[in-house]
Amino acid sequence: MTGKKLLSVAEIARGLEIPESTVHYWKNRFAQHLPSVGKGRQKRFKPEAVEVFGTISRMLKEGHTARDVMDSLSQSYPLQANALAEADTQGSPVQQYGMETAVKMAAAMGSELARSISEGIKSALGTPEGTAALPEEITQATERIASNTAELEMLRTENEALKEKMSIMEAEMVRLRKDRREMEKYLLDKIKSVTT
Repeated sequence: MTGKKLLSVAEIARGLEIPESTVHYWKNRFAQHLPSVGKGRQKRFKPEAVEVFGTISRMLKEGHTARDVMDSLSQSYPLQANALAEADTQGSPVQQYGMETAVKMAAAMGSELARSISEGIKSALGTPEGTAALPEEITQATERIASNTAELEMLRTENEALKEKMSIMEAEMVRLRKDRREMEKYLLDKIKSVTT
C-alpha cells in the first residue's frame, strides 16, 4: 500500500459536512466510481474518493438527477473494478441498473481500457514523440476506436429518423388500404347499378 490514509464513511461525512446516512446511500448508489478497499462494514475509501463524493454532493444540490450524476461521473472518473465485482454478486448490471445503464457502463469500461492501453504504449515508448514510431496500423486502430463513439451516436440518430419515417409510412399504408376498400365498394356499387 502507498501509505495513504483510508477514510471511513463517518470521516467523509464530517469532511463534507453531510449527514452520514446520505454518504451511506451515495456509497451504494455510485459505488462503481468510488475508489475503495474492503467490503461491507470494513469498506474504506481512498482519499481521491472525497472528490467524487464532493462532485455528487454539488450536482445533487444544483438539482441534477441521480442519472445526471451517474452520467457525469462516468465521463469524469474511472470505473472501479472492485465495485463492479461486488455488484456482480448482487446480480448482473442489467438486472441491477437496467439495460441502458449497463450499456453505458460497458462503454465507459471500454473507453477506460482504451485510454489505459494508450497511456501504457506512450509510457513504454518514453516520450510523446515516440508515438510517431508506432506502426501505421496501430495508429489507424486508435483513430477508429476514437471515432466509434461519434459513429455510434450518428447511427442512433439515423435509427431514430428511420423509425419516424417508418411510422409515417405505416400510417400511409393504413390510409391507402382504407381508400382501396372504399374504391372497391364504390366500383362494385357502380357495376351493380349498371347491370341492374
